[in-house]
Amino acid sequence: MSNSHLLRMPRTWALALPLLAAILTLPQARAQEAGAIERITGNATISNAANQTRPARGGEAVQAGETVTTDSGGEVMLKLKDESLMLLRPNSQLKLTEFRYENKPTDGVFASLFKGTVRAVTGLIGKSRPSSVRLATPTATVGIRGTDFELAIIEQDGSDGRAGTYDYVHSGATSLQIASGQSLDVDPEQTGLALTNPRPGEEPLQLLRDRPAFLRGGGFDALIMQLTQPMQMMPRMR
Repeated sequence: MSNSHLLRMPRTWALALPLLAAILTLPQARAQEAGAIERITGNATISNAANQTRPARGGEAVQAGETVTTDSGGEVMLKLKDESLMLLRPNSQLKLTEFRYENKPTDGVFASLFKGTVRAVTGLIGKSRPSSVRLATPTATVGIRGTDFELAIIEQDGSDGRAGTYDYVHSGATSLQIASGQSLDVDPEQTGLALTNPRPGEEPLQLLRDRPAFLRGGGFDALIMQLTQPMQMMPRMR
């Protein structure tokens, strides 16, 4: 642009040019930080929406939309901004599909477990807006009511049990729902099962009499209890 054009330009536009140039050079806004790796043992990775993968390390931030994967000896405890805890067992993969925590009605947590096992303890969002917290698996979606629970995926029928989603409740309660809309309430020390391939005439949702043997604790379960005791005493937000 020539100097003569600048002279003819309205003064307000001329003054705005430096500000516009500064805005155009600002970096793009990052996805909202959902939480961070609280503890880790063994090996795990974090993948973003562009399929870029990095090693998971203690204290590292995890953004909404990212996926955490553990290997056969890996275990990760993820602490979200609303004080929720997610403990990912070995050979597991969890995506923090959506996370919003701004003390607004739009706050919510939605995570997807693709394989393996996760223990989840809901935080402030779950206490104030339990309907805004959901965890999904390939065969079911779990809603919560102020809850400490564990989800496990068995991919094929075998010695561990039937293929499907297993939902064990440590405390609180969950609602296990399948694609047809059918749901099952699961109370403390109960295990709900959403079968992948129900047999003819068989109920796709079942309450099991005993806790499956494969739902056993790991190295960070005692720490979860320590971290959640103060949170359990906290009054609910209104």
